[in-house]
Amino acid sequence: MSYKHLTLNDKNKIEVLKLEGYSSRRITKILGFHHSTISRELKRCNNIYSASEANKDRSIKSLRKGRNCKATETIKNIILNKLNCK
Repeated sequence: MSYKHLTLNDKNKIEVLKLEGYSSRRITKILGFHHSTISRELKRCNNIYSASEANKDRSIKSLRKGRNCKATETIKNIILNKLNCK
């Protein structure tokens, strides 16, 4: 199964359709995404869905993905000093 991220264009379409009063199920049929994808996307914004706000939210959350680095600046400096000594 392949996964596809929503583009900003898709998010703009969701915004317009939602403002026109379409339900999330109807939006899924129009755009061809799974209903849970549209539902999660609409939950990104608290009150009124905004494509630009949802895109900012996605960007912020994607930056937080992955493992946190345990190396502090002190540890990085020690490693660099030891590498430069050789």
